Amino acid sequence: MPEIPDEPQRDEDTVAEPVAPQQSGWSPFAAKAEGEAATPAEAPTDRDEAPTTPWARPTTPGEHLTAPIGAPSSAAPPALPEPAAAPPPPVPPDRAGRTRPRGWRTALVAALVGGLVGALVASGVYLAVDDDASTTAAPTATAVIVRPSDRISRTGDIAQILQADVPAVVALVDDGGPDSGGAAGTGFVISSDGVIVTNNHVVEGAKKIQAVFSDGTTRDATILGKNAPSDLAVVKVDASGLPTIELGDSEDVQVGDDVVAIGNALALQGGLTVTRGIVSGLHREVGTDSGSALEDVIQTDAAINPGNSGGPLVDAQGRVIGINTAIADPGSAQNVGFAIPISNAKAIIERLRNGKQPAFLGVSTLDISEAKLEGHDVSVDHGAYVKSVGSDSPASKAGIQVGDVVVTVDGKAATSAASLGGLIRQHLPGDKVEIKVVRDGDEVTVTATLGEAPSS
Repeated sequence: MPEIPDEPQRDEDTVAEPVAPQQSGWSPFAAKAEGEAATPAEAPTDRDEAPTTPWARPTTPGEHLTAPIGAPSSAAPPALPEPAAAPPPPVPPDRAGRTRPRGWRTALVAALVGGLVGALVASGVYLAVDDDASTTAAPTATAVIVRPSDRISRTGDIAQILQADVPAVVALVDDGGPDSGGAAGTGFVISSDGVIVTNNHVVEGAKKIQAVFSDGTTRDATILGKNAPSDLAVVKVDASGLPTIELGDSEDVQVGDDVVAIGNALALQGGLTVTRGIVSGLHREVGTDSGSALEDVIQTDAAINPGNSGGPLVDAQGRVIGINTAIADPGSAQNVGFAIPISNAKAIIERLRNGKQPAFLGVSTLDISEAKLEGHDVSVDHGAYVKSVGSDSPASKAGIQVGDVVVTVDGKAATSAASLGGLIRQHLPGDKVEIKVVRDGDEVTVTATLGEAPSS
């Protein structure tokens, strides 16, 4: 019997219909007319502006843009409003009779519980619907402010961020791109030999992947490793001496800090899109209708759109603090985006780039609220209810049983099914972890030696 990955259990999956790829010369970077200057546009100065493309070419011949990246600005920075609280997720509609629209550059997005949609662009299918009436639990803690917010004090500072970071950000084009039935997302280069980080859902199922750099260079990419539960993937292009982007520490991030999102939004011609915002929330947990969940993610009001998936969310110093992954359904909420914290992702990225998978325990779990709805007798309010244990898995060898509720891993609270998976994936296969479970009302502590997650 195959081992069971550490994911929340769900009753229904939504699967996008496969779309046959076609040959296409599509590229997100518009070709310049002969003799046309390639002067970049001025970076955005207000987070509420529509996303801009810093490499968009002039609309008429000879009409050149006048504010290159790096140009100083004498204007005072705009006042930054306080972040608004995220609206509650809507009750999902009935899926009966739903049709899937098809058309030129229609957005394909993963349907996430609570009105969330994956920030991926594709052609032919739009899946921005909910099919689960459940919502995530109310937050149990408020944001703690321990220092002044990190600010991008001048418009010119954004230009400096772009000069440093944009050469290391790529548009990822799957199977010819949106015009040919493929998809488009974003990635960023973490080593000069061509290693690129992105989301798993950007490259999942792709037969051909191309990385398009900001200078217009296109290189074929191959997958080194991908992991669906964490929604992370690592691909590689054959190159050397590539510019790289600096990875920051998301543990130092605070609500109110300024951030910039860079990505291939809507796969627009002319180059990448840059938007500015703040960190709106931390430690969010959002479930997906595919049976997995994103745990401990960063919430931001920087505009994130389909196509931004896999792109970097950077701090005021231009360091990556998150991987843009999902957005709230624009029909229900505005400027509610989510990014995987880079500190949580680093260990997984290192495993995937070496062709290996992250650690796993080998249990299938439910949130406590779901376990109670299914009629299980649970005596605690928070934790991960063990619904099944994989045969010969690390969990079974450690003595974890069906009906146990996992409450801590090495002293860190496992508040839900998703958080348990996140805690396990932060370790390496072979690590010994101390797991506390509640069994028949009593606390029991076991020690498990983690294994390597199955590749699929």
